[in-house]
Amino acid sequence: MDTSRKLETVVCDLCGCNKTTPVACQTDLLHRTTEEIFNIVRCAGCGLQYTNPRPIAAEIGRYYASNYSFHNTPSSLRTIAYSAARYVANSKILSFFAGAFPRIGPRLIPFIKPTIADPVRDHYSSGGVGTMLDIGCGSGVSANFWGEKGALLSYSKIANVAGVEINDRARESLAAKGVDVWANIEDIAKNRLFGMIRMNWSLEHVHSPSRYFQFIRDHLEKDGRAVIAVPNYDGLIYRLAPNCVELPIHLYHFRPLDVENYARKYGLRILESRTFSYPGMFVGGAQAGMFPESFITHFGLGEARNFQSVLARFDRAGWGNDMIITLARE
Repeated sequence: MDTSRKLETVVCDLCGCNKTTPVACQTDLLHRTTEEIFNIVRCAGCGLQYTNPRPIAAEIGRYYASNYSFHNTPSSLRTIAYSAARYVANSKILSFFAGAFPRIGPRLIPFIKPTIADPVRDHYSSGGVGTMLDIGCGSGVSANFWGEKGALLSYSKIANVAGVEINDRARESLAAKGVDVWANIEDIAKNRLFGMIRMNWSLEHVHSPSRYFQFIRDHLEKDGRAVIAVPNYDGLIYRLAPNCVELPIHLYHFRPLDVENYARKYGLRILESRTFSYPGMFVGGAQAGMFPESFITHFGLGEARNFQSVLARFDRAGWGNDMIITLARE
């Protein structure tokens, strides 16, 4: 263990209880930034699960890989290639022909994903107004799951946009494009309101979710919407392998109930909630050694598409590995 890196032990962010039970432990098997072992614990009071002990805020940046994707600005060619791969992988006809090529088919598996309407675009297309704030916006060029169409700069075509991003390089890139962007939510004026606030797979990375739910309550316009997308620790993959998580950069491991409890505490209500999965997560888990290697032996594009159909049944039961929740003020 690198003793120069500082860890802190914390109480439950939601209810303040200091009693916990162990859930899982592992090192960073996905990004390989450290060999330290980290623990996930469950609050004895409310059931919230979180990493404890954890790196302090000043140290957490060291655990992000230098090529952590959403901090970087991909080239135009790479963006086009990713869009084409998603299109082919999710087309029944094109994926059938691509699957016939052993060197091409398996590479398209990570792009097989369910079709889910973008709640940000839905909000504005149905008459929503106000600036869209993306907390954890990265470079604004691509977004987890949504790709370039769900990135901050893409939304600038339908609404005024602003962002919060801790990464200096990404923030500088956005500022050069004329986008209002801050390093922390505390830097935003108290009287600044937003019609849409999104946390797209960023809430699990923060040191205090309570701060962000309070921020949403204080900065959301009366008829505004907030969208929170996070891993669902009640999902199938985590039921099979509780340690299949990005430690230590994921500090909280939410279930739908946890988001509901936070919303109730901070005067917000849930308008819509859904869970979903895709085969790429299971493939990545197997490659990291969290599932038997035989799981991905001869796992081709056609089999992955069939697996997506099976996963849809778990998604409808609330066992999807990710969740998207839309909130409004009470």
